[in-house]
Amino acid sequence: MSELLLAALERVSPRVRRLVIAVGVLLALGVVMAALTLSTTHVGYERRPAPQRPTASGSQHISPRRLPPPVSTGQLALARGVGERFLGGYLRFAYGRGSALAVSGMTPALRRRLQLRERARLTPVERRRRPRVVSLQTIGTTPTFVVATAVIDDGGVTTYRLRFTLQPEADRWAVSSVAEG
Repeated sequence: MSELLLAALERVSPRVRRLVIAVGVLLALGVVMAALTLSTTHVGYERRPAPQRPTASGSQHISPRRLPPPVSTGQLALARGVGERFLGGYLRFAYGRGSALAVSGMTPALRRRLQLRERARLTPVERRRRPRVVSLQTIGTTPTFVVATAVIDDGGVTTYRLRFTLQPEADRWAVSSVAEG
């Protein structure tokens, strides 16, 4: 049988011969990998739960210790409200319908950066778009830092994300940075 295969391979072009050999090697590797995978699978293996130490009351159940959230639920709601107000003014500013002074809820440093940029350079098509916030998600990462991600739909081809951070400033939350992505 192998002599017949070798004779057939000698009659085809060198290019086809290399292709047939490569396919044969790949098939052989697949068989070897399948055999190795089956040999490392433990058939009949039972997973047993880790033994638990008894507690002082004699109960076997130990609940994991939960850490408090980095930002309380109330503070996160306040930060979200500031983020929503910020987005209203910022989107008007970004689409050329407002000034940086009209954007509320941001730090003085961010306000200065936006004023330096002042007006966005938009095409007439972009200027006609009406952006709206599809969703806003806020995550407290540390007690003094909240990351917010807004999904914006302006009627273009696709939605985009606007990510900004909030930090407490003078007993209130304020947006400290903005980035697309």
